[in-house]
Amino acid sequence: MRNFSLYMMFIGILITAISGNWIIFNYDNVTIYPKASYVIFGIGLVLVAVTFIMSRFSTYREISSKDDKRDALNRWLMANYPVNKWLVVLIILPLVIAPFYSWLLLYTLIKWYLIAGSMIAGIIFILQGERVEDDADWQYKGKTKKMLDLIDYRKHPFNISLILFILVIGSFILSKHWDIPLYMDASGNPRYVTTLPISASVMSALMVMSTFIYIINHGDFFGFRKAELSYERVMAVHFGEIIMCGATLCLLIFTWIISLYSYY
Repeated sequence: MRNFSLYMMFIGILITAISGNWIIFNYDNVTIYPKASYVIFGIGLVLVAVTFIMSRFSTYREISSKDDKRDALNRWLMANYPVNKWLVVLIILPLVIAPFYSWLLLYTLIKWYLIAGSMIAGIIFILQGERVEDDADWQYKGKTKKMLDLIDYRKHPFNISLILFILVIGSFILSKHWDIPLYMDASGNPRYVTTLPISASVMSALMVMSTFIYIINHGDFFGFRKAELSYERVMAVHFGEIIMCGATLCLLIFTWIISLYSYY
């Protein structure tokens, strides 16, 4: 039951990331978002929350004889990432064909490729290395320890990236609903959405990575066995959040201030 709930959590966070990015990328293409777009986004969030509760009330069953795919992953990394040439062709071929149909299609494919690549790279970063790591917390005390416990993604999947991503998606949806365009006051007042999706999309990959920390810390995942991640690795994710979430939050606040000022 524990592993099933974690698989469903992963599906939930992927639904959240994919549907959220669709909302961002299609800001200029719709007058108002179809109801299905934000309903699917909500389903992803509910799935993450429900499966978290399920994982808390289920137990993990250790299987000592079970193989761990980390060994194969580490060998692959040590061999300098050898990749099947036909797999490379299948990945690159759509990028070669896309310009003959539409440059917009090529641009869209590149954006989705970058998001998927960032997610995969983040998951590999979490899975690489030995299965059992030193999970001893740094010796913080008082309010500092309480704050760090709140953002320890080994204990819960509700990371800062997820919370801020919800705010970004909510802003885009409300912008259409209230008919308040999102703008950026630079170079002749171009559309703000030309810059915010870059930050928000990278942040969505970080969101998936942060949620995966909880998943692999509490159960097996497609042959990769449960592992206690080191506190240093969690802090590395926080370092990425400082950069991406800080930039995204500042852009979001700045945009709403300019948009509301222009509107009223």
